[in-house]
Amino acid sequence: MSRSLAAAVDDLYCDVVMDPDRWNDEAFGEWMANVTVDPASVDRLAARSLRRAVRIAMKLQRFWGSQEAERYRGEASWEARVDIATGIPAWRPGLELAEQELETSPSPEGFEDVRRRFRLVNGTVWMEGVEYGAWVEQGNEGSIG
Repeated sequence: MSRSLAAAVDDLYCDVVMDPDRWNDEAFGEWMANVTVDPASVDRLAARSLRRAVRIAMKLQRFWGSQEAERYRGEASWEARVDIATGIPAWRPGLELAEQELETSPSPEGFEDVRRRFRLVNGTVWMEGVEYGAWVEQGNEGSIG
């Protein structure tokens, strides 16, 4: 797999909160079809996380497409826009996907991605003070924990 599913979810959220009028049920369906075009990269757990991300993106679209969001339209950061509309639950599917990817294809980049996403969701650092090489040496490669 050349592209992270977690990054694809980030891109989806960014597109939805920055241009909510472009998104509808058909667009969400097309996004899901494009992301899951490589069946080898999407097992049952990943598909569940992706479906959850699409449901959250639909909530984001409804919020940012409504009058209620008018007072927040000056917010330029897509991440802040996600937080305003849904908060922490929006970030869980990305963390789940990043963890799954780290388990199946360990890499220093994946390790740092899980570390960053874990902090967003849990408000604490994952593997504080541990670097990727030490994590692998401890026999954790292929498992989260």
